[in-house]
Amino acid sequence: MVRMDEIKTGAAISEDASVYEPVRHSPARRSRTRWARLAVISAVIAVAVWLATPWVIARLTTVHINDARIAARVVTISSETAGRVTAIPVMVGDVVNKDDLIAAIDRESSQTQLDAVLSKLAATDAQLSELQARKVLLDKQLSARRDAAQAGIAAAEANHEASLAVLTNARTRHQRAIKLAQQNITSQQTLDEARAALDTASQQERAAFAAIENARASLAIVEADAEQLNVLESQIASLLAERSGTEADRSLKEIDLAHRTISARFDGIVDATFVDVGEYVASGTRIAMYHAPDDVWIDANVKETEFGRIHLGSRASITVDAFPGRTFDGEVIGMGGAATSQLALLPSPNPSGNFTKVTQRLPIRVEIDTDGTMLRPGMMVEVYVDVTD
Repeated sequence: MVRMDEIKTGAAISEDASVYEPVRHSPARRSRTRWARLAVISAVIAVAVWLATPWVIARLTTVHINDARIAARVVTISSETAGRVTAIPVMVGDVVNKDDLIAAIDRESSQTQLDAVLSKLAATDAQLSELQARKVLLDKQLSARRDAAQAGIAAAEANHEASLAVLTNARTRHQRAIKLAQQNITSQQTLDEARAALDTASQQERAAFAAIENARASLAIVEADAEQLNVLESQIASLLAERSGTEADRSLKEIDLAHRTISARFDGIVDATFVDVGEYVASGTRIAMYHAPDDVWIDANVKETEFGRIHLGSRASITVDAFPGRTFDGEVIGMGGAATSQLALLPSPNPSGNFTKVTQRLPIRVEIDTDGTMLRPGMMVEVYVDVTD
């Protein structure tokens, strides 16, 4: 008689054998499984190609630059004179218009110096007016005296001509009287009278000649007095030179006074202020910095391996980190002539001989259409330059 435990053991063995018995599939089911696997692999490949295609196209048609920043002409305003700051009506972020006050420096001492120079200039002008009036008066007096002297010379010469005629007549009568006296035709008294008349005429001629010399001496005195005009002209020239120096001093004082009012030269935004009211500043001390918000561009550094693909006029798309989701248009307007490493303040020599080749970067400048957006200098941007054209 078979025991019950043997019967149970045999049943368990038979059940295990049925579990491990290989399942045999039909050929149709194996074919369907193979095609399903191929479809999944094809779908995966298609998705990968679909996702990679834009990246490949972008790599072939654009140059991506992430080392780029917004740049602008940030102007530093410095003091051109020394003094104490009396006003700074602006602060960081303020919008200023052209000629708006940015800072004011104490004007009291400079104004006093300018007033002193103006007083000196007025005194010099008064002296010049006096000398010029004296010159005009002296010139008129000399002209009148010269005319009188010349008239005296003319009168003396005419008188001398008349005395010469009288002398000639007296000499002729005297000679005739001598001949008549020798012939005993006339008396000795007549001869004496003729001689006396000749002597008188001779003296009158000498007196007339002396009058001419006297008149000429008077003219010479007038001409000598005319040298006073030269003296006055020298004094006037000296005062004019002094006045020119005073005018230059006045201009310097006016420039110094004008420099104590520091105004904006163009419309812009204040980026920083460096002094406070009450501080004493010297010439060259920085006061503030500001820039024109409409005059901005992008300075980007391009890998040397991609620099040759870019040229002037290449179009670009720009994204600004501060404005996610927006794209700005741009154009390449400048390309650097040297790598940024050549412009470094601290060179990197290689005395050891060890060399590691590092891809260099060259700067480019990109014009950006801000589209009315206020872009600040220093903002990080990413540039996508189109290199298909």
